[in-house]
Amino acid sequence: MADGKRDGSSRVLFGPTPSGERNPLIDILRGFALFGILLVNFPGSDAVRSGAADDAVRRLLTILVSGKFYTTFSFLFGLGFALQLLRARSRGRRIVPVYIRRMLALFLIGLGHAVLVWNGDVLLIYAVMGLFLIPFRNCSARALLPLAALVLAGEFLISISEKPLFVRDLVPRIANPELEQESELQNAVAFNEIRDVGRQLGAAIKSGTYLEAVIARFHIWRLSNRYLLRYIWLTSFAMFLIGLCVGGSGLIWSASAAAHSPVVRRVMWVSLPIWLGLGVVVTYGPQVLGPLYYKIHWKLLALAWALHEPAGSLFYISAIASLLASRPHWVKKLAALGSAGRMPLTNYLLQSVVGTLLYYGYGLGLQFKLGAASGFLLASALFALQISMSRWWLSRFQFGPFEWLWRSMTYGRIQPMRPARAGVA
Repeated sequence: MADGKRDGSSRVLFGPTPSGERNPLIDILRGFALFGILLVNFPGSDAVRSGAADDAVRRLLTILVSGKFYTTFSFLFGLGFALQLLRARSRGRRIVPVYIRRMLALFLIGLGHAVLVWNGDVLLIYAVMGLFLIPFRNCSARALLPLAALVLAGEFLISISEKPLFVRDLVPRIANPELEQESELQNAVAFNEIRDVGRQLGAAIKSGTYLEAVIARFHIWRLSNRYLLRYIWLTSFAMFLIGLCVGGSGLIWSASAAAHSPVVRRVMWVSLPIWLGLGVVVTYGPQVLGPLYYKIHWKLLALAWALHEPAGSLFYISAIASLLASRPHWVKKLAALGSAGRMPLTNYLLQSVVGTLLYYGYGLGLQFKLGAASGFLLASALFALQISMSRWWLSRFQFGPFEWLWRSMTYGRIQPMRPARAGVA
């Protein structure tokens, strides 16, 4: 790998993380999150509910999976940024130029995914939000954690607001009744446009052609850009900040630190009752609380929902970190998850391609034929296949196909796919 010039203006991080520097915990967490995201994205349809099994699976997915794994990926995103920072600083190189190119490359890959494959893409959101991490790269843990709490509070306040947040709302302006009326009219027109395009996409998904679906996805992306929250997902950004904090502190980067740190164990035991307690309320509330459930103000239920998702994510992260640190033999037992986690971008995109071909009308059209239980079994089989494919691929190449593309776009040169041979400089 090129070492670069020694002057401060040219010290840029030129290469990807060597395989010898990988942490198995991070790869295992990524693989674990990939499985959860697959279960949430392709859960089967309520329209073909077949009985108690479907109801049980859907409720279990809600309390155990829903909202817990995009937040885990968000945490890992912030953690990855922190580790890139540490690596760059240890070598006396700058991270910001490479990181901006990395986010731009991710945005382009996400745009292709959102238009050509699936409108539920999160890569676009991550790419834009990732840029907002740059100003916080030198913040201490004492500053990052309160900031994360404020961001979560902002997410809750927006979720209980009846008015969507537009980019133009952030710009101070003098109140003008005529302009306000015109703005409300524009909002109504935009809402109707998005609703109509959404119907077009629904029709294309059910019985249309692939080209019709692509055109509808493009228009949904184009029209939804007017909403600020299209690219600022506050719960995810809060987890970005927590990941940045943890990565900088080294709490789970070092196995011995995770094994002996009371902080990791404290997070695990504090997050567990918050996650399960609030999760039971929002998922099984009427069954557990009876008539009392209907007396709870809806804003309190919204708060319970907003808190139980990141709490569940933090429990999973801290529990797996503690397990691998205190019982190292579990690293081998969970190595299969780690294989999938070494190719997270490729496996995420592959899930979308295979899932849409299985579920959508221009494929096998299974979306309205499978219930939650059948969808769970299908998703589990697909992920098992992804694990096998990942292990096969990584036995021959050092990157997944789209990881290779992302790295090559980031560093401005073709990255070697084959592992370097022993004895070769």
